[in-house]
Amino acid sequence: MNLPLCVWYAVGEFAVPKLTAQESAAFIMLAATILVFRTFRERFLLVWSLGWLAYGVSQWFSANPAAFATAPELEAISQSAFVLAVCLFGASILYSHAEKHILPLFIITGSVMTFAVARLLYWPDEILLRVPLEIAYRVLAVGAAIQLIRYRWGRLEIGPWLLGLSLLFLHLDWAPLTGWVPGGVFLMADLLLGVSMLFLVFDDSRARTERLAVIDSLTTAIARTQQHGPMMQSALEELKKVVNAKGAWFRPVDSEQTAAITNHVGVSSEFLKGANLIHLDEAVQKALVKQEPTVVKATAMMPSVKAYLDDEKLEHIVLVPLHGKKGAVGTMALGKAHAYSYSLEEMDFLHTAASQVGIAAENLRLLEQVLRSQRQWMNTFDSIQDLILAHDTDFRILKTNQALLQRLEKAPVDVLGSLCEDVLPRINAWTTSIVSRSRVRGL
Repeated sequence: MNLPLCVWYAVGEFAVPKLTAQESAAFIMLAATILVFRTFRERFLLVWSLGWLAYGVSQWFSANPAAFATAPELEAISQSAFVLAVCLFGASILYSHAEKHILPLFIITGSVMTFAVARLLYWPDEILLRVPLEIAYRVLAVGAAIQLIRYRWGRLEIGPWLLGLSLLFLHLDWAPLTGWVPGGVFLMADLLLGVSMLFLVFDDSRARTERLAVIDSLTTAIARTQQHGPMMQSALEELKKVVNAKGAWFRPVDSEQTAAITNHVGVSSEFLKGANLIHLDEAVQKALVKQEPTVVKATAMMPSVKAYLDDEKLEHIVLVPLHGKKGAVGTMALGKAHAYSYSLEEMDFLHTAASQVGIAAENLRLLEQVLRSQRQWMNTFDSIQDLILAHDTDFRILKTNQALLQRLEKAPVDVLGSLCEDVLPRINAWTTSIVSRSRVRGL
């Protein structure tokens, strides 16, 4: 009865290879990344998955160091796969914000991989040649970590820091240096490397959801508000919240460059007294020429203008021009108290939100102008002492002035919508010829 079990153990030793802890961690992270990629469809996750595959291959071939003495090709495959994994990890970090550095990264990686293979095949006993290899791949890892921190600077996120730290723990086994470090430390670093990238993906997804919620709130505010001022105030509050700005304000367009700030949130009254000078600064004027969201640091402004930002403790402002269908509407400014690295996605969001708010502001302004013109016309209409009414082709009264209502001694509700013959009875029927002779004045 024990014969099948013995055969299973004997065959299993060869058919099912045993995985070390680090190999298992690598392949688990590979599977988890693929699952996350199926959900979010971010292309850099595909590169990240390839990195874990290369890292798993490297760990697989390095599982038995004793075999390296008889087959140096195995160690060459392990080290070259490891260098490729570091490159792919770095490329996935650069993919979303610094694609121009990816090609040089792969060129450098190819050179390092070639050197690693050549060293093991031709100079396996030259210990000093191992030093350039160790320096080369660590430079790649440190460079990727620095780029990541710079790109995510200013965000209240733990993912970038964990990912940058775990990249520094990537290493090739080298007995004189890594033998004294417990294996559990590197295992935890590998797990942290995979989990920290998932943190970044989830944080980006949460931020994207918040931005969509802001767009929905802006749409609702635009639909419910029939006045320009309240709508712009709601837009400032929503954008200030999603960008995590300290203050925000809106300045309408004025051909004479003297328009004052009409809406603001999160800034002091003392700041508003000189805030108009900010939009006259040369650096701000150059930024507004681009007609897209632009970051202007306080240090780039004139000292007299910079003083207002320093008093308000603003490190920089984001200028967001608002444009409607017929032209510029104004400028929205978002001020932040600390340095922040804005992603392309965040800038695109501000541009989209500004376009939506700009068109809505233009439409509401046109509506206000129409209503103002209508009120002026009604005031002029009522100021005429002659008896005047306006009717449609069926002689149904649409408008009357106050003089006619007083003469008839009736309220507007009793006259508007009624037929002329009911309100102004005549012997002859109401026809075009009668109306053209202005018979209303005969009352």
